[in-house]
Amino acid sequence: MRVLFSAGLGMPAALRLVLLARELQSAGHEVRFCAPARTRHRVVRAGLVPVLAAPRRFSRAWRPDLVVHDPLCPEATDMAAESGVPSIGYLPYAHPPLSPRPTVWIDPCPPLLRDRPEPDAWQVRCDAYELPAQPVPWLTELSLRPRVCITGMPGGTGPADRRRARLFGRVAEGVESLGLQVAVLRGEDHPWSVVLRGSVLVVHGGDEGVVYAAARYGVSQLVLPAGPEEWAAGKRLERAGIGRCLTEDELAGDSTMLRLRFHIAELVNGGRVLPAAAQLGRSIARMPQPADLVPGIEALLR
Repeated sequence: MRVLFSAGLGMPAALRLVLLARELQSAGHEVRFCAPARTRHRVVRAGLVPVLAAPRRFSRAWRPDLVVHDPLCPEATDMAAESGVPSIGYLPYAHPPLSPRPTVWIDPCPPLLRDRPEPDAWQVRCDAYELPAQPVPWLTELSLRPRVCITGMPGGTGPADRRRARLFGRVAEGVESLGLQVAVLRGEDHPWSVVLRGSVLVVHGGDEGVVYAAARYGVSQLVLPAGPEEWAAGKRLERAGIGRCLTEDELAGDSTMLRLRFHIAELVNGGRVLPAAAQLGRSIARMPQPADLVPGIEALLR
């Protein structure tokens, strides 16, 4: 069976597709992987063959038997639709997927965090491919202080980026004022299996990849949303009892530092959030893995 994978721009979505692609290749199927240039080094390191030509042109020439795609990427969705073969799409976390519908949905979202489940979707654990982590002593050595990871801090120079950078900086000050260890992570591709095993809280902007990573390692979350979709993602975490969502307005002004410290202390030290996050991590560990989906995928073409 020839299986063509097509990933969009988001690194987390591409790395989830990589896991399933590796399992299908290990099962003896011929796999090719279309991905943006910035993710191809991950595809190659994972032992997969990247597509260097124009994806839709390659699809027409290669004639896959199955297309597995990112349903938020127009090119991937169009390629799946015009292939004339079964297609599989990974359900997004916050964004509505594009049309048309695939033959099968795969849902990596833990049921507790999914507002509107897709009937008959195949559940899978929200893992993502990681390169072997480089040794980072200050992350792996035993620390007497609980660690808080801060990721998603904007690095741009525009007014909105500078304003949000100040917001993240304010939260970092609140974390440090409580005597906690702070780890500020730059970029979007992190060795979560190393970083999160010693962490008690992740502060982020509502990114799907970070939500899933923190959830599967049982870590509580504080979301500083950049827009309405990220705000909705943060509110889902609040309803699930595993995090908090605080907007710029809620953290504006000097008088809010005490309130911010209270929220951080609550997420790190007490209440229902820590045990709820740990329980969610245990439930995710029991979900199907990508390898468990291979027989069902093979059955689509019989």
